[in-house]
Amino acid sequence: MHGGSAHRKLNMKSALRRQVLRNLTTDLIKHGRIETTVPRAKELRRLVDKMITLGKRGSEHDRRQIEAYLYQPKAVVPLLMDTYAKRFSDRPGGFTRIIPIGNRKGDNAPMAMIEILNTDEPQAEVSFSYLVRSLASMQIESETKIVDAALNPKMNDTAVYADKRLFKKALQQQRTKEKFALKIQKAIKNMQMSTEKLQEIVDADVARAQKILDRHSGKKIQRFVKETWPENTPSML
Repeated sequence: MHGGSAHRKLNMKSALRRQVLRNLTTDLIKHGRIETTVPRAKELRRLVDKMITLGKRGSEHDRRQIEAYLYQPKAVVPLLMDTYAKRFSDRPGGFTRIIPIGNRKGDNAPMAMIEILNTDEPQAEVSFSYLVRSLASMQIESETKIVDAALNPKMNDTAVYADKRLFKKALQQQRTKEKFALKIQKAIKNMQMSTEKLQEIVDADVARAQKILDRHSGKKIQRFVKETWPENTPSML
């Protein structure tokens, strides 16, 4: 009979696993953002959500439960019962976001950045920074204003393809652009900003990158973009 699948074992014994997760939960609540492996981040998400929910309730029993589980209670309890409780007063759950950031050098373990959502200052979130950097890299390559074009991707109807394989490839690229456009629309809605404001932020990031490019003028632009920003934009989970 199959059993024992209530949570991830993380290749650790129960005592060590509990200690590691308590440490990670404390650090995430204290700092708001940490990097760890993908399995640990997914296991950490449910624990942080539970701690924030206890902080939102705010009773003395909930406070003692938080103090019994987390390290450094003098630092994290005020955050949970004051800062995060006010921030997520109207939100029933889903207080964190996991962003894949590639594989770790050495053992090639899949890594992720997990952060607590900041509804007061959404521009400070990592997912928005990745979106801006992706748009900036696209603008550097195309040398034109990119926000409006990225929001309205259009496939060239007059293009002639040599075979069916090239047409399927172009169709797949168009679908990818449409998915990226949905991410931009979602970000604009969450930030409550206009496309002009987003274009200004992208232009500022391009200007910053251009200064770096001037110091590395011997490199090709494609190589510069890959070294300056992530090659694959992390999806906003």
